[in-house]
Amino acid sequence: MKKYVFYLVIAVVLSGIAYTSYNAYQTKQDQQQIQAKQQAEGGLETGMKAPDLEIEQDGQPIRLSDLTDQLIVINFWATWCPPCRQEIPELNAFSESTSIPVYGINVTTSERRLTDVEEFLKKTPVDYPVLYDTKGQSEKEYRLLAMPATYLIDETGTIVGKHVGPVTEEMLKEMVQKIGG
Repeated sequence: MKKYVFYLVIAVVLSGIAYTSYNAYQTKQDQQQIQAKQQAEGGLETGMKAPDLEIEQDGQPIRLSDLTDQLIVINFWATWCPPCRQEIPELNAFSESTSIPVYGINVTTSERRLTDVEEFLKKTPVDYPVLYDTKGQSEKEYRLLAMPATYLIDETGTIVGKHVGPVTEEMLKEMVQKIGG
């Protein structure tokens, strides 16, 4: 009986390892497919002019171009998106450890209700400004096929860095370093 339990435990552990490995591989493949699809469909790339969105901050309309007097990070996200929620602590850490402003742009039209976002933000510490795309411009203008999507935009309004999928503090620092920031 003990031998049977031992083999059963080994089988469960090996199944868990195989499942985890497969999920990691599949996630990487999915991310590569999303990036390839965005490029094939004309997704925005580095060197392109960042579309100027009219978004809301504290209920007031502002333009994205009003924020680009220096290098900034913009991150498109939604509350229903697990990778978006996963990367918030990383964006917080980057925001706190650098002088580069981070702006989280909630793709509000993809949410069920604006109150869902407000409730989420009451429960989740977000140390950078959250802006709201209540008109759905970001999905169209930035050709968002997946979230999260993170862009570095320089003071001229040019996209100088891009990542689709969750980012880490270290990834953002490397992106900034690559552009000489």
